[in-house]
Amino acid sequence: MKRELEDRSTGMASEQSKVARMTRPERERKLAEIARQPNGEPLTDPMAEPAELELALADLISDGNGEIVFFNDSGFHSLAIRTDAAVVANGRTQAHVTAGGDDVSGFKFVRFDNGLTLYFEEGLHLVLASGPAAAPG
Repeated sequence: MKRELEDRSTGMASEQSKVARMTRPERERKLAEIARQPNGEPLTDPMAEPAELELALADLISDGNGEIVFFNDSGFHSLAIRTDAAVVANGRTQAHVTAGGDDVSGFKFVRFDNGLTLYFEEGLHLVLASGPAAAPG
């Protein structure tokens, strides 16, 4: 009888852990997915949780070399960029100073087929979405 109760409790614990894994909050799941993104690779999941800030790539002003730098002085965790331009390269920069004089050495970057390159600091997750930016709410 005792062995049967132990088997049942072990089985129940196993079932409870399965249920706990299946009912994890959606936000936790999305954060885990973001954490698994390779360095420099932007998140392109259309079902991803909305970013704290959303901008349209077309509204951003680049320097003479088509470079845009995001300094994360506000401490945002995520930034959404809406664009129909395709990503042609991404990664981490080596030693580089932009035409505007910003040292972006070690920053992550995303280069688009329209010639623009976005540089952003470690700790900021870039979320790419297609289409125009959502209207302010």
